[in-house]
Amino acid sequence: MGKCQTKIKKLLFVIEEELTQAYVAVEAVGDCPIGVQGWHHKTFSKSRNVMDLLKEEVPDHLTWPLNAPE
Repeated sequence: MGKCQTKIKKLLFVIEEELTQAYVAVEAVGDCPIGVQGWHHKTFSKSRNVMDLLKEEVPDHLTWPLNAPE
């Protein structure tokens, strides 16, 4: 495997009554493994503040499963 870089293209937070859905659109640059590029998604409880999610959770977005928003 060679050099792989990623760029976050979009962030989307869908705030629902009981949950917050977080989506991160990633662009893969270079020789990246399959599963890097695309929409990564994770669900959080409504008690989590979006600002805290940006600081604590979004940096680990590449470990989230791929799932595009509807």
